[in-house]
Amino acid sequence: MIVVQVKQREPTGTGYTGTPIGQANLRYKQSSEFGQTIAGLQWREKQIRDSIRAIELSFGDAENPAPRREGSFILPSPETQLKKRMDDAHARKVTTIIKDIERATQRDNVAWVSLLWQKYQRWPVNAGLDWNSREVIYMHFLSAFFALSRQEQAIHVWNDMLQANITPNEKHWNAMLKGCSKAHDATSLQEVWNNMISTGIEPDVAHWTTYIHGLIMSGRWQRGLEVLDDLGTKWKTANMAQVQPHSLADYDPNKPSLAPVQAAILALTITQRHELCLPLLDWAKVHSLPLTTEIFNILLRPAVRSGDTKKTAHILSLMNNNQCPADGATYTILLNGHMSNINSNFSRLSSQEQQDSILQILEDMAANKIAIDRRTYGTILRSLLSSNNAASNDDAVQAILEHMAKKNVNPDSYIYHMLVSYRFAQDPPDVAAVETIWARIKVERPSLQSVFYEKMVEGYAKVKAVERMMFFLRRIVREGNSPRWRCLTNVLNTLIETGEWSLAKELVEDVRDTKNGLMRYADSNVSGNSKEEFWSIVEDVKDRIEQEARHAHTL
Repeated sequence: MIVVQVKQREPTGTGYTGTPIGQANLRYKQSSEFGQTIAGLQWREKQIRDSIRAIELSFGDAENPAPRREGSFILPSPETQLKKRMDDAHARKVTTIIKDIERATQRDNVAWVSLLWQKYQRWPVNAGLDWNSREVIYMHFLSAFFALSRQEQAIHVWNDMLQANITPNEKHWNAMLKGCSKAHDATSLQEVWNNMISTGIEPDVAHWTTYIHGLIMSGRWQRGLEVLDDLGTKWKTANMAQVQPHSLADYDPNKPSLAPVQAAILALTITQRHELCLPLLDWAKVHSLPLTTEIFNILLRPAVRSGDTKKTAHILSLMNNNQCPADGATYTILLNGHMSNINSNFSRLSSQEQQDSILQILEDMAANKIAIDRRTYGTILRSLLSSNNAASNDDAVQAILEHMAKKNVNPDSYIYHMLVSYRFAQDPPDVAAVETIWARIKVERPSLQSVFYEKMVEGYAKVKAVERMMFFLRRIVREGNSPRWRCLTNVLNTLIETGEWSLAKELVEDVRDTKNGLMRYADSNVSGNSKEEFWSIVEDVKDRIEQEARHAHTL
């Protein structure tokens, strides 16, 4: 560890950088020559004058106070520091509620989103949030309620936004369109689109993209393709110059863009209408839209997954003809299909031949100057560890990890989760290998997700290693998360099976303490079978827990 030493100035904040006065006194006091003594006194007097001047400069005058200093760093004024702390607090507040809205929407948890809306409404008007923050929060609530098919609540959000003197803009309309798209609600999508047009807003490329994607995802693929044609006609009529399709930002609404085409192809792929995808490439060419590698990757993925080698070869040929070079995502898709398809030639290779094949592909990527990222490595490791002969792939797994190390790519939470899952799943579980992985993690200190720690809890519960199980359970909370109910049920069952009644009692009390205990970071609205199972077990053994815990205490 490199230790950086900061040399402190004396006196502090004065700008004094000479020899400390105490040392100067000692040096000249020990001098026996009168001339040296006089010179020392003169030197000392000059240093004192300089120090006093430095102090005056550091404080400044009443109208122009100088910034405070600590060491060699200028410190902001107390007012500036207070403002920064308030700004940081407001930013955290906004970020937290937005993340909560997104998580609740992903879980289709209407009650949670409604509670978040009530919470936001209780925020005082002068809570310190700027208009941009409020606009973004309203935007997320609008999208969430439409995504959850709660149009009436979305209308309440809209009206509240108007009462707050926030004028809806293009982003708010697009947020509502996205919400309808996520809900696959074609009727509401059309209503929002019509209302947006009636207000005089000219749709930009983001609106068209969301609208077309939403129509196809909602089952109205014919209408979605008609809208795309209408947009193409609009482009031709506008007779605008071609632009590069790489960004949605600052587009003229009449300028051609590949984004709506890509959105249509993606939606058609998801809805299993693959036969309609390739003609859209010709449509893009008619409108002078240069194709990209990304759009071919969208087409390539389902072909590779289905094992359609003829179609895969055709798409790769089209990529080459359109001068769209393969990128890391392309190789990842091909690797995934190559390794996971039981009918591929790869599955018939020996373990050593599979290892050589994988390493050769990685070398080809490097030779073509294609970056190999964690996603590519993760795809390879997942295929190796999930295959029927995973036990024989240990050498291949180790070879991939060594290749990562050589390229200075450290495993992330996803990869470590796969590795420990595989080791715990062995018969018997390879606990020593898991501890080796954990030792490496402590050195690398990657950012680990809660599911990794839950897997560690589950694995140690399986082998009845209570101390390690409890260590990783507490680690979840230490990282700012709460365990899921399934994890808690697993822990409780293990404590009961091993006769750890005192720990079982502590666990139940800790779970009940929603303010400071294990569940302090949990969503109180989450319910389900695992939660019910946990409290059902507690109810069944509560007398035994109390009895055994008292007995252990008397011992």
